[in-house]
Amino acid sequence: MTVRDLLVDLCAEHLDGVTGDPVPLQALVQLLAACGVAEPSTRVAVTALRRSGWLTAVRRGRETLCVPAAGLREAVAAQRERVERRLAPWDGQWRMVVYSVPETDRTARERVRRGLARAGFGPLAPATWVSPHSSALDEVRAELAGERTSRLDLLTASVADPRLTDRELAARCWDLPRLAAGWTRVLERLRGAGTSDGPAALGLHLRLRAETRAVLAGDPLLPAALQPPGWPARDVRDAWADTGARLAAAARAHVADVLGLAVPVPPRAAVA
Repeated sequence: MTVRDLLVDLCAEHLDGVTGDPVPLQALVQLLAACGVAEPSTRVAVTALRRSGWLTAVRRGRETLCVPAAGLREAVAAQRERVERRLAPWDGQWRMVVYSVPETDRTARERVRRGLARAGFGPLAPATWVSPHSSALDEVRAELAGERTSRLDLLTASVADPRLTDRELAARCWDLPRLAAGWTRVLERLRGAGTSDGPAALGLHLRLRAETRAVLAGDPLLPAALQPPGWPARDVRDAWADTGARLAAAARAHVADVLGLAVPVPPRAAVA
């Protein structure tokens, strides 16, 4: 969990939920203090997001005002769309990538592996990665567009060995016990969240989002047919729809209060 991640979630989940107007930098400092973030750290994160084009800052007298930029909203929306694509029904086919990178270029090989993981692939063999998602090949083309490889073969395949099931293949490619443990921790945190308001609600909501995102980063979002029995991620989604929604509402009420708004109002440019 980084201060930058907390600030992005604050902007995308809460600022855009209550106002489309620029907000004082000092208000961001006050809001992130709910997560134990010191003022210098918030200012550093704001500067980093401004340099990346995700925040826009304007001056009003001696005061600095910040507003989420289009780049931030587009990045958040793209991540949500990627998750939604991976939750689509499975067509029973595996997408496969076979690549070759010169042995002398270890840095490039690690970049390729990280790109494959971001695109939802898992390693079946050192240079052969697979994904069950129909959108995976398009995603990996985008991820590896700038990489120089000796070979990059993109294939669609199915399991033909009667001794091997698709679920067993998935278990070979991802550390599912570790992922299940991560989702179980998030689920326990959501179920134990109780009722909060004010800065406590904002801090808890932002921390829970950060913890969820940390587990999600390594989860290929396997279709139900490939998940082990009792897979906890489905319960996590239900808990977010219930507990997460209540926390979000209380957090936005606190944000509105800090900004001097009587009640949360519809944003002018909400995140999709």
